Amino acid sequence: MKASAKDVLTAKIYFSAAFPALRVPLEEDAAQVKKFEKVNAVVEFRAADDENPVACYIVFLTEEMAAKSAHGKRFKVFQGEYPGYIEMADGSKAEDIKVVKMYFKSIKSLLGVFKGSSPLEMLGIVSPLVKNILNPVTMKFLFLMLTLTKTMPTFTPDKSQPWEQYLKVKLSLYLITRALSTANRLGWPEMADWTAKQPDRTYQFIVGATKDASGKEIYPEIKAYLRVKNGKTKAGNGERPYPFVLFKFPDPDGCLAVLTNRYDFVESVEKGCVTIIGAADSYAVQFNDIMGKCQAMLVPEPKA
Repeated sequence: MKASAKDVLTAKIYFSAAFPALRVPLEEDAAQVKKFEKVNAVVEFRAADDENPVACYIVFLTEEMAAKSAHGKRFKVFQGEYPGYIEMADGSKAEDIKVVKMYFKSIKSLLGVFKGSSPLEMLGIVSPLVKNILNPVTMKFLFLMLTLTKTMPTFTPDKSQPWEQYLKVKLSLYLITRALSTANRLGWPEMADWTAKQPDRTYQFIVGATKDASGKEIYPEIKAYLRVKNGKTKAGNGERPYPFVLFKFPDPDGCLAVLTNRYDFVESVEKGCVTIIGAADSYAVQFNDIMGKCQAMLVPEPKA
């Protein structure tokens, strides 16, 4: 079976943008931290295709193992097929690592699971799960991956759920900035055309801290950016100096007003949910439109 160019692009965006965003719950969700603190494992995804098979693998390591590895991180996503070992800093190869093999018969089957398009399309997860059910890492990873469903527009936590608001916003901003950069690198026309003639510019997001009723900070600011320079892009966490456009949100609820389409973009600005600082509003609107188009590739198709 041959996947469409759009489906191949979407699968690669998931591998390069969505999976790396799992670092957020792995580092900040106490339940996930505990589940993975003693795990040394690899989760490999593959999807067959007549012309463009896709693959990536996710490495989970304990602190001790990560310190000895060549990449030095407890969590890292690699593109391509798992070579059968983890490269260590001393040049050796760790081969005795548990591997969860999530292999799909087609890219369409893979995307049915990722996008949750329908119960029927999500059946594609059944075969990989059955084949890996005896691996103790399988269910841990499945519940971790389900965290990504919080980025869907249908998940709309309110102010009575501060952790859920914080997690959704942080996951969403980390994911979409990386998704846009990946889409640009892979030649998505909408993104490639928009970045082609831009000089060095940073599109910055800053979301104010989450505070309780007494005004005490319970979760910190969220910062993410996309840097554009002569057709190339780079996404990152944190803050860069002198952004071309700064999207400044007072708190996660204000950001969610934009992310969940509670209001359209112009109305969100008028209501104070977001303040645009820097370049002319036209660039902010263009960027928001491109984000919306990219997000549309990653969520279920609207029902007719």
